[in-house]
Amino acid sequence: MNIVIDRSGHFVSELAIEFTDIASTLATDKLDDLLGSVGIRIAFDGFSDGRFLTIARRLRLLGYEGHICAAGEIVPDQFPMALRVGVDSVEISEALARRCTQEQWVAMSQRIQGNYQSRLTG
Repeated sequence: MNIVIDRSGHFVSELAIEFTDIASTLATDKLDDLLGSVGIRIAFDGFSDGRFLTIARRLRLLGYEGHICAAGEIVPDQFPMALRVGVDSVEISEALARRCTQEQWVAMSQRIQGNYQSRLTG
């Protein structure tokens, strides 16, 4: 069973969203076909596979307003970046959830405020 983490970093039960599952290897020119989906779950292999970030950002730039879930071995340090590009939740394994606690995810979710990019535009 996998653990879902919401935007605030809290572990939640399974989301009641019907997801369209895609792989991080999907070509970005195929994303237009997904814009009508209620939820999109991007599966990726490991924390070194950042293609899910590119896909999430591209979906948002195309105007996608549904729920984006990143499903894979993401670590808390990557969570703020995922939130910035438009990811709404992440799904991780129980084993990873035992190593990376809810407190770590909550702390990292708060790192999207006050980042240097927002200070440059202000």
